[in-house]
Amino acid sequence: MLPPQAFPFLLTVAISTLIGIGLRDYYEQEGKRDTFGTVRTFIFLGLLGHMLYRVPVIGPYAFLVGMVVVGPFLLVYYNNKVAQQKSPGLIGVLIALLTYGVGPVVIHEPHWYLVAFAITILFVLHSKGRIRQFTDRLETGEVVTACKFLAIAGVILPLIPAVPPTEGWVGRLFSVLPVGPHQIWMAVVVTTAISYFGYVLQTYLYPKKGLLLTGLIGGLYSSTMTVLVISKKTRGHEDQAREAAAAIMLSTPTMYLRILFLVAAFMPLGAVRLLPPFLLFSALSGGYAWWLRRGEPGAAVPEPAPDVEVKEKNPLELNAALLFALMFVTVSLVTKYVLLFYKELGLRMLSFLVGASDIVPFIVSVLQGNLGIGSGQILQAIVIATASNNIMKTAYVFTFGHRQTARLTALGMAGIVALSFLYAGLAL
Repeated sequence: MLPPQAFPFLLTVAISTLIGIGLRDYYEQEGKRDTFGTVRTFIFLGLLGHMLYRVPVIGPYAFLVGMVVVGPFLLVYYNNKVAQQKSPGLIGVLIALLTYGVGPVVIHEPHWYLVAFAITILFVLHSKGRIRQFTDRLETGEVVTACKFLAIAGVILPLIPAVPPTEGWVGRLFSVLPVGPHQIWMAVVVTTAISYFGYVLQTYLYPKKGLLLTGLIGGLYSSTMTVLVISKKTRGHEDQAREAAAAIMLSTPTMYLRILFLVAAFMPLGAVRLLPPFLLFSALSGGYAWWLRRGEPGAAVPEPAPDVEVKEKNPLELNAALLFALMFVTVSLVTKYVLLFYKELGLRMLSFLVGASDIVPFIVSVLQGNLGIGSGQILQAIVIATASNNIMKTAYVFTFGHRQTARLTALGMAGIVALSFLYAGLAL
């Protein structure tokens, strides 16, 4: 068995070597020859930081002294680089300092943290073009919106009381509602954060894409909106009916993934229970989409489908967040009184009816609301709502899409819907 000092030492050498190789490859791709150090230089830097930190008793102080000594050498290199090459880039200097700090980190932090640290350096180093394209497309207004959201989630949310007020008209209002102010805002934060991930993929990483990628990514943001866009774009193109139906079916697995994220945020054990059926539904949907994509034997190869752009509002905008909060409160109140007057049957009927619109406020309301129902009833309501939403999306394809696309979509959705209702009725 290796002594306890061996693995941190070897990991420091390995990470320093990877960083050195990554920087050398970056310089070669950029056509730069007169650069800071070689791979050996970065290995020595990593070892220097590690060994100084290992000095008995005074290790942390020795590490800081070593940084004070290394700093002037880096400054001399940088001044010479700017004078000779007229290039003020700091990449070599910054990565040298990061490599010097690897030694202490590998001693005190979990090893996965250091591996993630190295991967991040290499990814950012070799993603210059992608990062530039992403930032060029990023609008200033959306950056400000994201900053507002961070303030709302990180500053305002912790200040909202977990226990609702009991006095005045505010107290009377919350005495009627099945959710408190903290639950309302937590629902807004979690839901918009998940939606924002899909929005970023849609808008910035893949702004223009083919039908299949549109369906796959669109489910993370809004599968209903994705189905509408694909249906309208391909309505007059019979030769693209199979590919359009495949794209619509591909929005289903990512929709289930989004629902799982929501359930996991509020009821982790519920997400574990929903994982097997949702994986099955996703596999069936993906397999059917793959079969559609293959095409009929002997059929002519269709023209390439056009790129599709799904334009949606930023879900982090305050108006969108407040609208969701209002919908969430309204659905929670309706659900409370449906349960009060119609019990379990009423909840199942309401779960089916909400599928005609956005099911997320309903799902979050049954997860967050103090409705007095068990986990089995909550999960049953979620499965019924997703099945109903799949029915409604099929209806949208019949209304706005090509008939052949609608027939192919209905054939695939029918099996998933039937299995969903079967699971909700027998297993939950």
